[in-house]
Amino acid sequence: MRLFSKILLIIHLLSAIVLVGQEKEQKLFLAGYVKNLHEFGFIDNIGEVQWTTFLHNRLNFKYIPSKTITARLEFRNRIYYGDRIKNNPGFSKVILQDNGWVDLSWNVLDNSTVVFNTTIDRALINYSKGDWDITLGRQRVNWGINLAWNPNDIFNTYNFLDFDYEERPGSDAIRIQYFLDGFSKIELAAKKGYQADDHIIAVMYNFNKWSYDIQLLSGIYHNDWVIGTGWAGNIKNVGFKGEVSYFLPYKDFIGSENVVSASLSVDYGFKKGVYINGSLLYNSATNDVPGGLENLIFTSISAKNLMPFEYSGFLQLSKEFSPIFSGALSTIYSPTQHSLITMPSLTYSLATNWELNFTGQSFFELEDPRILGNNLFVRLRWSF
Repeated sequence: MRLFSKILLIIHLLSAIVLVGQEKEQKLFLAGYVKNLHEFGFIDNIGEVQWTTFLHNRLNFKYIPSKTITARLEFRNRIYYGDRIKNNPGFSKVILQDNGWVDLSWNVLDNSTVVFNTTIDRALINYSKGDWDITLGRQRVNWGINLAWNPNDIFNTYNFLDFDYEERPGSDAIRIQYFLDGFSKIELAAKKGYQADDHIIAVMYNFNKWSYDIQLLSGIYHNDWVIGTGWAGNIKNVGFKGEVSYFLPYKDFIGSENVVSASLSVDYGFKKGVYINGSLLYNSATNDVPGGLENLIFTSISAKNLMPFEYSGFLQLSKEFSPIFSGALSTIYSPTQHSLITMPSLTYSLATNWELNFTGQSFFELEDPRILGNNLFVRLRWSF
């Protein structure tokens, strides 16, 4: 609790500094949150539950020196303690890992019981004037359209099961957008990572046709050529979206496998706050390894391999019971191995800027029926 109190004190001091700056020039801004997430995990015997506590503070600084220039610097400060740290000696190395061109992750405290990590996941300068928008630095280049799986999101692919990281990872990149007439634009982005082959260079063209927003992309994805398309529109009152990416190796071409990653989704909002979203994923780069389903939450995925199965389905049903209370039930099913993931969630607004969330994740194998694992997350969040 002493550490938690110190973090809150630092946040209040930083807020005061920023507010003083705002009163003078209205150029410096600070936002963020503090989250306390408790995780309880077990397989099929709740008496053997293991717990881990995750204290997460985010600081988002924004500086606007002129009408055309914006600078952002955003930190993730994370403290872990509990059974996962005690039972996994390599846990701190996983948290420390930074795949960017510049290593901006530090373990301030690292021992057998507590890990305290600080990471900069946004550090950028943006220039916007007229039809041009240019961003340089660590940023999120979001080319995805669907909710669960995004084959077009080649720069910053995210794991849907990692629900607590809303901001998603960033890339050390340059992004240039040129806006054409109407709803069209051309976008060029280039990313460099830590590894020699961790580079992505691609161009995307966005336009509107037949009441659909359509995008076409092409470029180099690590050791592959990639081409893709995506769309978002409606069939009557039903939302209809899709993404397709095709990866063709340009190194070691003979004997290499071309990969197709494609997802379709439909969504519909009913009266009284009920919303449903369904999606299908096809992945030709299958990796059907038995017993690995429960580890997907900790798995680094890519646009080439969003799930380890050839076919996967996603269904989410959510409802707002009141302006301060909502719930959702998400499921992922793969007929390839008859695997099932269920994810119920409840969110309640305790007060202004205070939120309480309960999220569960259960993993099942249905062909030879057994429970692979259960996780329950309880999260309290304060935003400022």
